[in-house]
Amino acid sequence: MTAHSMAKSLHNSVQAFKGRLRVISGRNLVMLAYTCVVALLTVSCVGVPERRKDTGFSVILPFMRMDGGECYYLDDFMPTPDNMVSGKSAGLFLRYYTFRSATYKVWDRERVMLAFFSRDNRCWSLFEEYSSSRF
Repeated sequence: MTAHSMAKSLHNSVQAFKGRLRVISGRNLVMLAYTCVVALLTVSCVGVPERRKDTGFSVILPFMRMDGGECYYLDDFMPTPDNMVSGKSAGLFLRYYTFRSATYKVWDRERVMLAFFSRDNRCWSLFEEYSSSRF
């Protein structure tokens, strides 16, 4: 997803809620919070592109499924990421892990971002995964 499409999505979300007072359902709130976090991460990361250093090594990430019933204790087995952003939105804890060079599922030696949510800050569920040549 590009910065332009994320900004457009955020703009559309704001326009949909503008001028109306209504109770936001849990799913809409999560999607709005997710869009805001991704937009902020993208805007803050825009700058002079760095050259990718090929070290010959990639982190091997464990296979995870995008299933709400799955429960992962991330602190027990996740490799150290290049960057981790964590926060809280409403009743959900959020974590975004980025790896510059990783092997994950069928993605080999690509930049990978995994996003998780939790209700208790212990058991985490995967809800987004990206593979890209650039973040």
